[in-house]
Amino acid sequence: MPIPVSAIDQFTVEEGEEVRHLVGMRCWCHGPDGQPDPNCTEHEAGGWVYANEKNIIGLVTDISQNAELMETGVFLPGDAIFSPLSTDVVSEGDKIIFTWPLPFGQGDPLVRGITASDRLYYEGVAGIFCIDEDKTSYTQDTDYRLNGKAIEWDWTGKPVLGKKPAAGKRYTVKYQAYIEWLAFVPPVTRISHGVDMGAKVMLRKKHLMEHQ
Repeated sequence: MPIPVSAIDQFTVEEGEEVRHLVGMRCWCHGPDGQPDPNCTEHEAGGWVYANEKNIIGLVTDISQNAELMETGVFLPGDAIFSPLSTDVVSEGDKIIFTWPLPFGQGDPLVRGITASDRLYYEGVAGIFCIDEDKTSYTQDTDYRLNGKAIEWDWTGKPVLGKKPAAGKRYTVKYQAYIEWLAFVPPVTRISHGVDMGAKVMLRKKHLMEHQ
């Protein structure tokens, strides 16, 4: 006898994690040649627009726990499987943002601008280490602070002894972040006795997708 979908959903609610889900679509700026308009400011890298954000619940597992999938050669260590409730639709190209911080392993190589802040790739939570090309290191909350997808070097109340890189100086900051993931292949549909039991969604970190 098949496991009832309601039982699977109940298990997902009890053991799953809450994540942020955004619907991914090709931007309307794509031309007849299939390429996005390079001057369009609406889409992210690759010509994708993400909308209709909402929180959903699902089971999150590391792909390395599935030897069969790893042997296909399609997946990389660090990829993840997300299994949402049967009532939630997650499709290829969608974005999932974990609601718990993870290290952004490679860090952000940046160039200090002329404004109070520089833009980060992910939404930062806590700094791990920051150093510039002159080997000068910087400390969070003394020299800089993280605010969403920005690293701030000037703010009201910054400690007098706080320092910052000069404009044009190259530096790298490694930090804990809310990592963004992309559904990079069509989800695996699970049907049992004609009943949709929900999909298995294969996820890859966004920076790995864009830098392939």
